[in-house]
Amino acid sequence: MQVKRYLIPYLAILITYLIADFIWLGIVAKSDYTSSIGDMMRNIYPIWPWAAFYLIYSACILRLTIFNGAKPNIISVGLNAFVLGVASYGAYNLTNYAIIADWPLGITFKDWAWGTCVTTMSAIIGYLASIIHSRFIASDCDS
Repeated sequence: MQVKRYLIPYLAILITYLIADFIWLGIVAKSDYTSSIGDMMRNIYPIWPWAAFYLIYSACILRLTIFNGAKPNIISVGLNAFVLGVASYGAYNLTNYAIIADWPLGITFKDWAWGTCVTTMSAIIGYLASIIHSRFIASDCDS
């Protein structure tokens, strides 16, 4: 089924991104973010912006790194994802630093690096999921 060609890697990207970001933001770097920008943080977080971001950004990763018109391989997917992460998280963090008073430069670089890494990791896992699906699962269905 054609939908599964896109759905399997999309879900792999989305799940990887969610788990990795939860570990990073909720455990590993939580105290850094809280101590650096805690005064700017909300007490209650609205869910819809997060949901929109993860759903849309995962689709962008899928389209721009795996299904971008070129024949993908792990190197091209990783490189494209790295560039996407640098651009996306660079725009976000540099804009925050430029317009939000007291936005910490350390968080700017830390979050920029993290966003680049998680984008790259998620794309590669999505690509590997698409390979596994196309080689093993889809071929079993054809038999």
